[in-house]
Amino acid sequence: MLPFKAFLKEETEPSEGKLKHITHAEDHPLYDGAKGFKKSMDVLRQASNHIKSGGNSSALTMKYDGSPAMVFGHDPESGKFFVATKSAFNVSPKINYTHEDIEKNHGKVPGLANHLHQALNHLKKIAPKTGVYQGDLMFSGDDKKETKHGVSFTPNTITYTAKGDEADRIRKAKLGIVVHQQYHGDDVRTMKATPHTDHKTSFKEHPDVFHHGADHDTSKIDYSHHDQEEFHHHMAAAKHIHDTYGKKMYAATAKHQGDGGHLTTYINHTVRTGEAPTSEGLKKHIREKYNKLIDKAKSEKGKKAKEAEANDHVNHIEKHKEHYDHLLTMHHHLQKAKDTLVRNLEQHEGDYEHHIDHTKSKPEGFVISHEDKPTKLVNRKEFARQNLLKVKAWKK
Repeated sequence: MLPFKAFLKEETEPSEGKLKHITHAEDHPLYDGAKGFKKSMDVLRQASNHIKSGGNSSALTMKYDGSPAMVFGHDPESGKFFVATKSAFNVSPKINYTHEDIEKNHGKVPGLANHLHQALNHLKKIAPKTGVYQGDLMFSGDDKKETKHGVSFTPNTITYTAKGDEADRIRKAKLGIVVHQQYHGDDVRTMKATPHTDHKTSFKEHPDVFHHGADHDTSKIDYSHHDQEEFHHHMAAAKHIHDTYGKKMYAATAKHQGDGGHLTTYINHTVRTGEAPTSEGLKKHIREKYNKLIDKAKSEKGKKAKEAEANDHVNHIEKHKEHYDHLLTMHHHLQKAKDTLVRNLEQHEGDYEHHIDHTKSKPEGFVISHEDKPTKLVNRKEFARQNLLKVKAWKK
């Protein structure tokens, strides 16, 4: 049996069973063509049915804007307690069993190291005796602030405010976390992430740690007949494009599909700018990206090579313009169907008020798990745009 560190070392990409990246519901076809379209339809239908049923389970959860993501629990081989960020899944994993490990692995980032020190001190007080879990850190130490409305904390983009009994528990706590995933398997080689289903019964209580699961209670949502019709209208429109043009459309656009492909980076670009995605916009986006690469090229030969690559991409899109426009229109209908679900899910905001820059906002979004694989349902015009702009500003 491999030691836990060796197991994690094998993870070089966001891969099967490891929760490192969650795809937007409407983006699956941009990653995986026809197979991705089926995934989008399946997860959106499942989410719609879940809302109609008024259920409350780990199949549909609220997405919390915590930071950092925290992986923690007991090493399956040694039984030793550890804490880590998503860097636990790096090629060279960073697993922290001791405070010395934290300083060695994260000491150059004092804020992060402080969170990990607090997590190592306190999460063991509530964690089950076995198992590995993942959650979002909401606060630690002095991150909390008293306001006229209650107790607030801002782990990332959203400021959360709790009132009443929840606020009293938070005031006493030294750390807060929302747990949403559990890693499990017959041995470390088969360990996979699945939604955590029994938070209340498996985790212990301790005044030093404020914690809860992420299940979203849809019994408090009024999913109107009008909204259900709107959802089905956009789903049918997306399916019509898939059925009519799919075979040729996916083949023609495959050049720009996939993780990190120009289609996905372009969609994120349109989220930032607010523009409607089109084949013309995609060509412009690619041309602008390559212009930057051309400017950075040190030799004339390098500049010409990048110019040739750009021309190849742009000419391919022009040749298959109709297919790219069909794909982006289909993506639009999938997004509109998802937006209808998100608008309804936002009727119930959980136990917190949400603000972004002192302006009332909605939750970050939601996650639907289909066949134990998560997909996110997010209002990209509001929250995803805020996050993308924040990342862009940070990189400047």
